[in-house]
Amino acid sequence: MIRVLTARLVTHIRWGLLHRKMPCGLRQAYTRDGYCIVPGFLDEKTLSRIKEELCSVTGEARQMVQGNTATQRILLDSAFLAPRPHLSHLANDRKFGNLLSYAGAKAVAPLLYIQRIRNGYHEGGADPQKTMHSDTFHPTMKAWLFLTDVEDRHGPFTYVKGSHKLTLARFRWEYRRSCTAGTLHDGYSEKGSFRANAEDLNAMGLPSPEGITAKAGTLVIANTNGFHGRGQAENGEGRTEIWAYSRHNPFNPLPGFGLKAVGHLEHFFLKAYWRFKDKQAKKRGVPSSWHLIDAQDMLDGK
Repeated sequence: MIRVLTARLVTHIRWGLLHRKMPCGLRQAYTRDGYCIVPGFLDEKTLSRIKEELCSVTGEARQMVQGNTATQRILLDSAFLAPRPHLSHLANDRKFGNLLSYAGAKAVAPLLYIQRIRNGYHEGGADPQKTMHSDTFHPTMKAWLFLTDVEDRHGPFTYVKGSHKLTLARFRWEYRRSCTAGTLHDGYSEKGSFRANAEDLNAMGLPSPEGITAKAGTLVIANTNGFHGRGQAENGEGRTEIWAYSRHNPFNPLPGFGLKAVGHLEHFFLKAYWRFKDKQAKKRGVPSSWHLIDAQDMLDGK
């Protein structure tokens, strides 16, 4: 458990160095609750123009199926952004980048995607992302900039408020879970993404999960070391969003320098990794976990 404490200390050092990147009120909410909400981050005009740019998208997207839910994504790299000025402006917007940098405790641009969640898209069991879980043992950041309204029936992003804090109860629970995670065989806990049911949350003195409903244009940024997941949704419903992800070496106290070249390299190696996994899956005669689909199928009607 020394690594848990060390990673927390290092993250707080980086947060301290980057604190000017997020306004005080949002920073207080993020520290207190584990997430912060920025309603109307995109105004209606900008939102409309971004959605228009997405209507003409062709080419490839990636999809993962978990249970009966499909997660579909398009990476926002330079090639995708070049012919889409409004989306490109957002991806390079300083205010947007600063908020994500502070939350992720790293002055490096996070990975950005267009993401669509489609509930009941396939026949299958329960979606494991709808079980409350912590992504890993140290603070990490994910963000959702909703391009569509999100109501309860859509399966909103759901968070256990305050669960990002390393209380004594959380520390004890996490230690006990780490001792048995390898025997759980749920596909996630043994990799360090611990699942927590209602009994677990109650044992840690935590409240019930809350779904975050929002209007299109709302930005939600969360510390995904806290317990979170997708809300239960009606079949056929879902949400479309710009999704951001940031996870870095938790033991490096340097906040980074915001060099764009780092992002380009990350995109290059990520796409190379996908192609490698595609080849491995093809040899086995199965689709890769993040397999290729037609981008028009992903964004049809959106």
